[in-house]
Amino acid sequence: MQLLEYFYDRNNDIVNYHQRKFNLPEADKILLYGSPASGKTSLVLDYLMNYDPESILYIDFQDPKFQFRDMMEEDVEGFVEANEVEVLVLDHYEHEYFEELPKVEKLIIVSNTYYNYGESFYYLHLPLLDYEEFFSFQKRGTERQVFNLFLRQGTLPQLAITTTPKEQLFLNFIKSHFNKSEQKLLAVLAHFNGATVTTHQIYTHAKERYKISKDLIYKQIKNFQKQGIITFIEEFKSTKQKKLLFFDFALAKYLTLTQGFQRQFETMIALSLAKHNIPFKAFGTSGYLTHLNHLIIPAPFESEEIFWKKAHNRFASYKKENIEKIVAVTINAHYEFEIENVEFEALPFYEWVVINDEE
Repeated sequence: MQLLEYFYDRNNDIVNYHQRKFNLPEADKILLYGSPASGKTSLVLDYLMNYDPESILYIDFQDPKFQFRDMMEEDVEGFVEANEVEVLVLDHYEHEYFEELPKVEKLIIVSNTYYNYGESFYYLHLPLLDYEEFFSFQKRGTERQVFNLFLRQGTLPQLAITTTPKEQLFLNFIKSHFNKSEQKLLAVLAHFNGATVTTHQIYTHAKERYKISKDLIYKQIKNFQKQGIITFIEEFKSTKQKKLLFFDFALAKYLTLTQGFQRQFETMIALSLAKHNIPFKAFGTSGYLTHLNHLIIPAPFESEEIFWKKAHNRFASYKKENIEKIVAVTINAHYEFEIENVEFEALPFYEWVVINDEE
């Protein structure tokens, strides 16, 4: 009961919160989930500002006081009833910690992973920042300047609002969210970001660099998938092959020397498609093919003349796969042309993402 008193008296005020384009719904039971550092706690704490502090019980399962103490759902229910608590928040909650979830007027569970609690729950996935959100966080700068900052800083919300060197924040993030073994695996996964790779190939690469069992690395990879830290994108021409997508392009570059600008730009585009819920598959090394049969090609610095030549050289394969439109995503170039009624268009990234948001 002393632990519950501690959480009940805790100050949950939040300052300098930047509004996301996601809001908690007015539902009785909510699961808010997403990768580490996606801003879940901040979103919840901002939401709690609408309530009387005495009507809230916020329990953080990452609090160090849990190292030597335990908590029963019966104790929570008794405390909630005695103090007339309206909102119970279980932050950093590990699913099935309680045999049964405490009964309360409003329950909000915050977790890195999804869990099916049944139809009575509202499920909200909170991703890292997309470009539009990153742009809204900035107080000044032209579109090009903000894009350059986005390219350097990445998609972690904290990096969009701080002047602290990103290397220090990345280091703090990694050390606070992952153990030593997981940190090593993160570097391996960052190395393969944007590459077609199997889990066995990842394991082979890892074991040549540090001591790790096959069972452990497979378990860690599966857990990283659940948390959204990595995603495997299917290849259009071979469903057996998959491309690895790391959850933040700037963090991937920080973790390894193999992530050059082209790979970083490709990842930025793939993550944008995913965050706008546009179904897509990898189209070999050419780009990404969407559900509308639009081929998205990362072409940061290609001139219209070079792109026109490549378009003619590859046109037969485009026709064979019934591709209806080809979009080259660039740094700042605009151009368009047609070949046999197939549209080719080049757009800067910061314009292309706005169009994505409207689809």
